[in-house]
Amino acid sequence: MKRVEILRYQLSLVVVTVLLVTSPGWAGETIDEVLAVVDRNPLLQSDIVLAELVGIGPSAETSDTESEYDPLDSRIRLELQYLDLIASGALQRLEIDVDQQLESMTTRGGGEIQLREALAAHGLEWEDVEALALRVAAVQTWVKRHLRPRVTVTITDVEEAYRRVVVEPMRDVGTAPPSLAHVTEDLRRLVSEEKLNAEIERWLDQCRERHRVTRFVE
Repeated sequence: MKRVEILRYQLSLVVVTVLLVTSPGWAGETIDEVLAVVDRNPLLQSDIVLAELVGIGPSAETSDTESEYDPLDSRIRLELQYLDLIASGALQRLEIDVDQQLESMTTRGGGEIQLREALAAHGLEWEDVEALALRVAAVQTWVKRHLRPRVTVTITDVEEAYRRVVVEPMRDVGTAPPSLAHVTEDLRRLVSEEKLNAEIERWLDQCRERHRVTRFVE
């Protein structure tokens, strides 16, 4: 299945190029646009449209916020992570619940009927949703089972976060901070997510060293 997906994307790139360059009927009209290439996998404008249709955006597992969210960068990150799982052989060892991710995407897309209509309107197919669901589910599974267990939170971490996040900002505005005991659990969760994000970024740095990315638009 993974080989088929890669071949499909490569074929899409060839078809787009041929249509734009050689077909008189399509002269000056863009069928799809190649925005970036990860290794030999092209990422198209339609990939960004697809991500928007199924509600893929900033999440708790990235450092992105709504204001700084870059949909192409997010899609590049996902492709890097997915290809790295393939290259390392980890993908074959993961137990991935693609159906759950597909159901979640379908719900965010307004239900299957509405989503299929939106896909057709943009020249996309249900198989495109399935391919994206596989990538997201695979990466989320890897993060949950292999990166999150590396995260440990010590009392020193909590105390440092208490000073940084609670005490100093509140004192700057002349407000008395709550006791550490009242916010310990919240701070533990905060530190845990910060450390997980750091693990994800380290993995992405390694992915960028192992896989070539060419981005054609800013």
